[in-house]
Amino acid sequence: MARTAIEPMPQTGLSDWKAIWNRLEPGDKHRAMLSFLERLRDPASRLEMVCDTTLKTLARRKRFRVETLRRMKNPQLAGVLLPNAPTLFGAREWTLLFLGYFADYKSPIMCRFLDLCGVPHDDRGFVVGGDSRIRAPGDVQATTQTLVEEFSAREVAIYFRVLTQMDPQLWHFLDPVLPELTRAMEEEEAARAQEAVVDAQIADTLEVSEDFTQLDRVILDQILATLNGDDRALKPNELVDLVESVHALDTTRQRTYFHLGFMDALLPEREIDAARREMDDEQRQWYLSGVLSAHVRQRDHDAVKAILARHGGVFRGAAKTPGGAGAGLINEVYGYLLEQGYDREAMQLLRGQRSHLSPATFSLILDKATTAIREGDPALANVLLVELRQGLPYVQLDPDQRERMDTLLERRLGQALQAQGNFIGAREIFARLIEEDRVNTPCLLADRGLVSGGFRSLADVVLPDDPERCANTLVQLEHGEAYFRQAVDRFERLAINAHHALAVLEFLRWSGPDGQDAVRDRALVHVNEALIGMMSDTASTAYERLGLLGQCRFMQAVLMMARLDQGSARAAIESWRAIANETGRLPRWGVQRFLESADLVEPRLATEIAECVWRHGGESSLTMIDRPEWFAGSVYLQDELLTLARNSGDKSGIEQWRVWSVLVPAALSAGRVDVAQEGLDAMEALAQDSRFCEPMLQWLEHPERLDPAWSEVEILRSRFRLYRRLGRDPEAFAQLRALFYALRDTRPMEAAQALDLFRECDAPGEYFADLHLPDTASDEGDDADLEEQLRVGAPVKVLFVGGNEIQARYTDTISRTLAEEWPGVVVSFRHTGWSSNWGRDVDVLKRQAIDADAVVLMTMMRTTLGRALREALNDPPRPWIPCTGTGKQALLESIRRAARVGLQMQSGQASTLRE
Repeated sequence: MARTAIEPMPQTGLSDWKAIWNRLEPGDKHRAMLSFLERLRDPASRLEMVCDTTLKTLARRKRFRVETLRRMKNPQLAGVLLPNAPTLFGAREWTLLFLGYFADYKSPIMCRFLDLCGVPHDDRGFVVGGDSRIRAPGDVQATTQTLVEEFSAREVAIYFRVLTQMDPQLWHFLDPVLPELTRAMEEEEAARAQEAVVDAQIADTLEVSEDFTQLDRVILDQILATLNGDDRALKPNELVDLVESVHALDTTRQRTYFHLGFMDALLPEREIDAARREMDDEQRQWYLSGVLSAHVRQRDHDAVKAILARHGGVFRGAAKTPGGAGAGLINEVYGYLLEQGYDREAMQLLRGQRSHLSPATFSLILDKATTAIREGDPALANVLLVELRQGLPYVQLDPDQRERMDTLLERRLGQALQAQGNFIGAREIFARLIEEDRVNTPCLLADRGLVSGGFRSLADVVLPDDPERCANTLVQLEHGEAYFRQAVDRFERLAINAHHALAVLEFLRWSGPDGQDAVRDRALVHVNEALIGMMSDTASTAYERLGLLGQCRFMQAVLMMARLDQGSARAAIESWRAIANETGRLPRWGVQRFLESADLVEPRLATEIAECVWRHGGESSLTMIDRPEWFAGSVYLQDELLTLARNSGDKSGIEQWRVWSVLVPAALSAGRVDVAQEGLDAMEALAQDSRFCEPMLQWLEHPERLDPAWSEVEILRSRFRLYRRLGRDPEAFAQLRALFYALRDTRPMEAAQALDLFRECDAPGEYFADLHLPDTASDEGDDADLEEQLRVGAPVKVLFVGGNEIQARYTDTISRTLAEEWPGVVVSFRHTGWSSNWGRDVDVLKRQAIDADAVVLMTMMRTTLGRALREALNDPPRPWIPCTGTGKQALLESIRRAARVGLQMQSGQASTLRE
C-alpha cells in the first residue's frame, strides 16, 4: 500500500466502499473506526477540516451538539459513528479509514504481499520510495494463492479490493484475480455456515475424526517407555518393527503415520522424513502432526520452529481441513503455539478445527482469552471467543457443563467488547445475561454499570488527577449507579466491584463544593466494604496490580482524616503508610486535601505526609506541599529543598522564586538563620528583574518575619533599591529617611553616607533638608587642602566593589582620568554584580577591603555580600563610600570622595601617632 494513495480516483463508487465495509466483522469495524478517529484527531495529520466536517455531519444526523462529540473519547465516539458510517462517509473518509485499519491491524498481509512483489516497504507495509516503486509480481495468480493459503481468501479479497478502490490505475494488475477471489471468499463464508453439516459428513466417512483407539494408545505408551528407558520397554529396533508392522497390516490407516512421525522425532537414531514417496497429503499431515506433538512434549523450541518454517504448507493444510490430523494438532500443540507466540499458526488451527476441540483445549483457549482481556489485548480475546462460540456445540460436555461454559463464554465476550470500547455490543450481552438470570454473580451487574458509564474495565474507575475529568468520571458513574446499587443490595459484601465503583462515585460527590458529612460517611462505608472484599478475595493480587487496592486505601485515609478527630487521624495515617510507595498513582488534589485535613488535626502528621510525597515525587510535588510550616518540621525536606534551590540556576526565575519563598520561612521557623539569609540573598538577586520587585517588597513589609536573618537596616537598604528600580522615588526616599534615623546615633558615618545618597539621587531638598548629624559640619577648606595633596601625588588605595559588565566598561577611562588628576590614587575594581558565585571570592574581597584606605560599595550588590564587607570594614575601622548611581560620572565622583576620605583618615592616624 502506498503512502501517497490518499485521494481515490473520481470514478470510484460509494457503493463499492460500502460493500467492502459490510464484509468486515463487527470487531474489525470497530478497530477500523478507532484507527480512523486517531488519525483524524492527531494534530500531526493536519486533518482538522475533515474532522470538523465529519463531526458536524454526525451531529446533525444524531441531533447532538458538536461540542458534545468533540469531548467524547475515541472509543465512545467510535460507538456513535459506527452505525452511521455508510451514510456519512465519502471516498476520502473511506480511504483514510482503511489506510489506518490496514496499517494498525493488517500490516502482516501488506508486508507479505509487497515481499512477494519485490517492492521495498517499511515494517508497517507502506511502500518506500513512492508509487513508482510498485510493480506487479511475476505470477499474480501464484502470489494470490500464496496469500490465500497464509491469510484466507476473505482477507486477501478485502485487501485487494481496498487497493483497487484507492487507485484503480496503480493496482490494475490485480483485476484478473479479483473475480476468483470473490468466489473463493463466498465459498469460505458458505462453508462456515454449513460447517455443522460438513462435520457430520466427515464423521460418517472418516475414521480419523474419532479419538485414538486403544491400539493407538498402546503404541504411544510403548514409544514413550522406550524413550524413557523403562526396564520392560521395547528396544528401539523392536519398537520400529511394531509400528511398521501395524502400518503394513493396513496402509490406509492414517493414524499410523502419526506414530511414525512421533517415533521419528523422539528416537535419536531415527530421522524425520516428511517427504516419503508413499505418503499422500493427508498422510503427510498425520506424520507432521506426530512430529510436532513429539517436539512439543520435549519442549524442543528450535525443532518446532524449524518444522513450521520448512513444512508450513503441510501444517496449513492440516489446520484448515476439519478433523483428521488437524483435530489432533488442536488438542496436542495449540496451547504450546499460543505460549510461544505462534499466534498466526494458532489462529489458523483454531479456525479450521474449532468443531474438534476437547473440553480441556476449550478451557485452555477460554483461559487465554480471559488473560488477554486482563493484560490489555481485547482484540485477541475477541477473536478467540468468537471462534469458541462457534465451536462450543461440538465440545463433548454434559448439559450443566455446557450451560456453564456458554454463560462464561458470553460474559467474556461482553468483557472483550467492553475493553475494545464497543459498549453497545457489550451492553446487549450483559443485559441478556441479566434478564435470563444465567449468572449469579455481582460482577455481572457491576460490568453492566461500567458499560453504561462508558468504562472499558474496573481499572478505569479511579480518581482522576484533572478536575474536569473528575466531573466527567462522576457523570459516567452516575449513569451506571442503579446497577451498582442493585449489585450491593442483592449480594451485599460480595459485590466488591460495585462497592468500589460506588466508593469512587460518593468520594467525588463529597469532594465537590457541596460535599456533606453524610456523603463522606456513605463513601467511607463503600470504601471499607470494597477493601474487605479486595483483601480477602482470591484475586486480591489482581486488585493490587491494577492499583485499585491502593486507591481504596487512599480514599479511606482521606475520608478518615476529614473527620478531624485524633482517633480517625491515627487510622488514616496507618492507611496512608500502607500505600506510601504508590504516591505517584494518587490524584494531586486528593493528596492536597489529605494534607490540609492532617494539618488541622496535627501539623506533624502533615509533615510526615509531605515528606513521603517528596520522597516519591521530588521537585514535581512542590506544588502539592508548598506550605512552609510543613517543611519547617522536617530537616530532610529543608535539606532537599536547599539542594534544589542551589541547583536551580538553569530554571526560570519564577521557579527559583517559588523554591526560595517556601524555604526561607521554613528555615526561619526551624532556626536555620544561615539558610534563611542565603535564601533572602537569592530572592533579592532575582528582584533585579522588575517582575520580582513587588513580590520582594511584599516580603519586606513585615520585618519581624525576617528577624534575625535580616536587620532593620538591611531591610531598609533593600527597600530603597527596589523602589528606585521601580521608579517610585518618593517611597524610595522615605526608606532612606528611615535608614538615616536608624543609623544616626549608633553609626554616624553610615548615616552621613545615607545623607549623601539623597544628593547623589538628586532628591528634592524637602526630603532631607531637616536631617542633621550631631556635631558635624562641612569644611570646604579641608577639602581643598586634601585635593591639593592628591594633585601632588599623595598615595591613596581605593577598592571599588559592585556593579556588573556595564560598569566594567568605564574602568579604563576612570583610571586614566584619576591618573591625570591625582597620580597617587590607585583604584582596584571588583565588579561582583548580582552573581550567585560571589561567595567564592568573599574572603579575598575582605582582605582587599582591609588593606585599602577607603572602599566604595555600590548599591548593585547582594545584601549578604554587603553585610560581609561592612563587617570586615568595622574591624579595624575603614571608611566606605556609597555609590548609588550606575553611570561613569557617578562612579568617578564616588571614587574621588573615597580618595579624600581615605587621605583624611591617613592624616588623622598620623596626628594620633605624633600626639
